[in-house]
Amino acid sequence: MSGNRAFWALVIASVAVHAAAVFVACCLAMALTWQITDQGAGVLLSGRMWAGAVLLTLSVAGAVRSARRLWRGLRATRAVDLQVRNLTVDEPPAVRIAARKAGFTTPVEVVEDTAPFAFTHGLLRPRVTVSSGLVASATSAELQAVLAHEAEHARGRDPLRTLITTVLTARHFALPLLEHLGTVFTAERELAADRYAVSHCGVGAVAGALLKVGGAPRWAHPAPAAGMGGRDLLEARIRQLEGEDAPPPRPPGPSTGGLDGGRRRASRVGDRRFRLADRDDSVGLRGRSALTPPTTGG
Repeated sequence: MSGNRAFWALVIASVAVHAAAVFVACCLAMALTWQITDQGAGVLLSGRMWAGAVLLTLSVAGAVRSARRLWRGLRATRAVDLQVRNLTVDEPPAVRIAARKAGFTTPVEVVEDTAPFAFTHGLLRPRVTVSSGLVASATSAELQAVLAHEAEHARGRDPLRTLITTVLTARHFALPLLEHLGTVFTAERELAADRYAVSHCGVGAVAGALLKVGGAPRWAHPAPAAGMGGRDLLEARIRQLEGEDAPPPRPPGPSTGGLDGGRRRASRVGDRRFRLADRDDSVGLRGRSALTPPTTGG
């Protein structure tokens, strides 16, 4: 699954619910007008007004919530763009080479930060940002895997679709199904980006990257963005690397059990299938020895 089905199901369901709500509101308004004309203004104090009042309250609350989410998303996107611009350093040759192999036609933004992270941001023209800490700690194969993963997010305009998903689920907050579709969309996009990276770089490079890449920096959290370092779906992503075809679970709560379990499973994948043979080799897959996970990082 690429996530497109869940995204469009969410959009279509949102439009259908909105159209149904407008239709019902029009019917209630017509009925209320007829009752006022026939029975006088006293009908406004009767119990017949409850349905219309509840519908109106939900509609107004949803509109306010969605407007706030949209405003916050646009403002956070602009703030991230400015922050990246202020922290950007010259693109190292290693990043340029990895980006070319991953299929990039535009430069990758490299920011000065010791934490290893990478994420895609920007609504109409998505851009990929990586940290100098990731460039220093990742092998050429792992760096290429990270950029291939982010290239899939950029190609799918995932930051824009994430913002749309957030706005629509906020608009119809009383419908848990739409929230579920948004969760499925996010999960399937991460798995699709991993599959794209595996097809270009192999299982070993992607597993090594998953062990090293951390989450997006704190200043990027409010913005609609997509990154490889998200840990909520780590178990499902490792299962995919192991060749298991299972539906992605809903993201867990704040417990760190999923993260620790995912790291152990990633190590086992490496034990069985590959090792990163040469830190300067862009392929880096040889033999059946062990992959040694780092002791630090996200």
